[in-house]
Amino acid sequence: MAMSDALDFLFERIATFVAAATLTLALAVMAAQVVFRYVFSDSLMWSEEVARYALVWSSMVGAAVAYRQGGHVAVTDLVVRLPALLQALAVRVVHLLILGFAVLLTWQGWSLTMRSFARNQMTAALEMDIAWIQLAIPVGGALMIIVALEAIWRGPHPSSGVTSV
Repeated sequence: MAMSDALDFLFERIATFVAAATLTLALAVMAAQVVFRYVFSDSLMWSEEVARYALVWSSMVGAAVAYRQGGHVAVTDLVVRLPALLQALAVRVVHLLILGFAVLLTWQGWSLTMRSFARNQMTAALEMDIAWIQLAIPVGGALMIIVALEAIWRGPHPSSGVTSV
């Protein structure tokens, strides 16, 4: 029960907050850019980068949150027509495929991030290490690994459809 509470806290509190905060930051920066450009006839040189990088973090963390909540699009017509035993098997196979993708994403994302840290690559406007932005890839992948393992362990959730966790 403690593991379930820890996962709920991680995804329902921390990851959801990070996804929402970074999305809010992106929207606020884009709105500020519009105001500066059309009201003050000036522009914020850094606004495009901040918005882009905030959206990267929001989408990577948010994808794991949506996966855990069963919020991604799923075509379940064939699966729901299967007998219960095959439904459970099909759902676990789907989660295993997602797990494989998440492992690959985490591994390659980590490799990319470490190479960027080693090269000390900087962003153009913000002049910050690009690896901090690329770190969103392995973080999002690791969160998806956790959700996929939880989904495989729990199996189909009876109240929210065949593919939910």
